[in-house]
Amino acid sequence: MTLPLYNRTTNRKNTNNGHNTNETTPTPPMAKANGPAMSQSRYIVTLSGIALFTLLGGYTTATQPEGAGWRFFSYHPFLMISAFVGMMLSGAVTKKLGGYTNTKLHAKMGMAGLIMAYGGLYVIYQNKNNMGKPHFTSNHSLAGIICLIGVTTVGMAGGIFFYPDFGI
Repeated sequence: MTLPLYNRTTNRKNTNNGHNTNETTPTPPMAKANGPAMSQSRYIVTLSGIALFTLLGGYTTATQPEGAGWRFFSYHPFLMISAFVGMMLSGAVTKKLGGYTNTKLHAKMGMAGLIMAYGGLYVIYQNKNNMGKPHFTSNHSLAGIICLIGVTTVGMAGGIFFYPDFGI
C-alpha cells in the first residue's frame, strides 16, 4: 500500500501510482513543519492567556490547602509554575515568530524561567531544612530534579550552539 501523494502546486492527489513525474515534487499537505507565521494579535492573545493562567494557577496552587494562605512554601509552586509555564512556554511561543530579535528574547525568557525554577528549588530545599525533613525522598522531588537537569542541559546547549550572537 502506498500513501497518497499530493502535488505541491495544486494540492491534489497525483494519479501516477506514487511515481514522480517531471511536473512537480509531490509533498504531503502538512509538509511545512513550522506552519504559517503567527500574527501579532494571536501572539498577544496567546501570551495574555499564558500570563493569566500563570498568575491565577500559580496563586491558587501556592495557597493550598484552602485557608492555608501565603507562606514561605508558597513560593515553591508559584515560582515553578511561573518558570515552566509563564516564562519557558512564553519563550517557546515567541521563538515561533522567528527572526533574530525573537530568538534572543526566547533565550532571555528561557534563562529567566531557569532562574525562577532554581529559586523554586531553593525555597523547597530551605523549607525542608526548616522543618527538619530529608531531601529528595519522593517521586515528585526526583522528577523535579530530573526536569531541572533536563532544562539546564537544554538551556546550555541552546546558548552554546544556537544563540545568534555567538553560537557555534
